[in-house]
Amino acid sequence: MKDKLKEKAEEIAIDFAKSIKERTDLLLKLDCDLYTNLGIDSSKEEKEEVREISKFIYSRVALIDETSGKILLKAIDT
Repeated sequence: MKDKLKEKAEEIAIDFAKSIKERTDLLLKLDCDLYTNLGIDSSKEEKEEVREISKFIYSRVALIDETSGKILLKAIDT
């Protein structure tokens, strides 16, 4: 799952046919879907995996929109 999602995030980030806003929105929607699928019954490992994928997605956002990406990366580390 992890590699597939990272690959999808990478594809979105380099899709230059879309605007910066569209790519950023798609990446954040992908991140949102990850957290939506977590529940109270999710294991610690599943939560850590989602967090790791989120950091990857945020790093891709930072390549598109440096300011927003840095804010997101800083927030996930706190």
